[in-house]
Amino acid sequence: MDTTNKINETELFTKYKSSYATPLFELSTNLLQLGFGNYLLFLLKDSYSAYFLIPVMVLLNLKLFMFSHDCAHNSFTPNKTLNYVFGSVAGVLTTGVSMNWILDHHTHHQTNGNVTNKFNYAYNETTLITYNKYTKLSKMGRSMAKFLLHPFVQFPLLAFVHFNINQRFIYIVKKLKYKSKIQESMFMICFNHFFHNAGSIGLYYFINLHGYLHLYLLYVFISQIIGVMMFFNQHTFNVPYMVSNEEWTQRNSGLHGSSLIMIPDCLKYFFFGIEYHHIHHINAKIPGYNLQKYHDEVVQNSDMFDGIVKLSIGDCYNNLWLAMYDEDDKRFLTIEEADKKIEENKSR
Repeated sequence: MDTTNKINETELFTKYKSSYATPLFELSTNLLQLGFGNYLLFLLKDSYSAYFLIPVMVLLNLKLFMFSHDCAHNSFTPNKTLNYVFGSVAGVLTTGVSMNWILDHHTHHQTNGNVTNKFNYAYNETTLITYNKYTKLSKMGRSMAKFLLHPFVQFPLLAFVHFNINQRFIYIVKKLKYKSKIQESMFMICFNHFFHNAGSIGLYYFINLHGYLHLYLLYVFISQIIGVMMFFNQHTFNVPYMVSNEEWTQRNSGLHGSSLIMIPDCLKYFFFGIEYHHIHHINAKIPGYNLQKYHDEVVQNSDMFDGIVKLSIGDCYNNLWLAMYDEDDKRFLTIEEADKKIEENKSR
């Protein structure tokens, strides 16, 4: 029985749209926690005990990045200027992304799972090769692919390239090349890159003066890796949502092409609701601090979320081995599955 008529999504959005009190409290609390944590790292910089603080700092840094993510979507607070200021500063402090990031990320929201999208954009940004392309590689090429696509290589490499090269240097060249297709002014694009890079250099210099830059870079890099693995699992699972432009809808991209990651309750504080990614892709204007509330009300009053993909932490680990998309079978494959399929096809 269809019970979706028990909810009104417009009313739900109005109920759970952004506010001021919650984000300002969360942001100030997080900054105090990060400030105190960095002070402890400074005090303990010459002791191995400093490394016991790293996991906590990783989680706090991840949470601040989630704030910047919502700011880029203009959903953190109702005020666009506050979102811009908070997002720009958070981007520097996390060594994450400038506010220009949304220019690409917005396209991700318009193309996730859309194989023939009009933007000619990667329908899955973290699946770097398809099965058909893999079969055409030489023996040495496949060996290189196996090495690069191993999770212990792929995700640190993706994190380093995305946050420390593309976001700082490559994307501004891309924006300059395609400036006629981008609504944001080139002045703001250049300013955002300058602010982010100059701010990061200044932050590195300050922390280095206090002798614990290696500890800061360690917890930042680990948080970047976890962020990339999280993003990967939000859209890479079997059975995937991969359709043509004619079939694709924003709603189905959320309901069928984005997962709900079952984060343990003890860690939910740090992920700020981003695990409810199915809702985020239906409506990115719902802030992270309201996503679980939105989800719980929908589940209580309708069957709209009955078919969403739910991933345990174990599922997320297993999914990290999914290396490529098979266009023929319409599923993701591990390297081992791809090699087995190649051998089976040879023997026919």
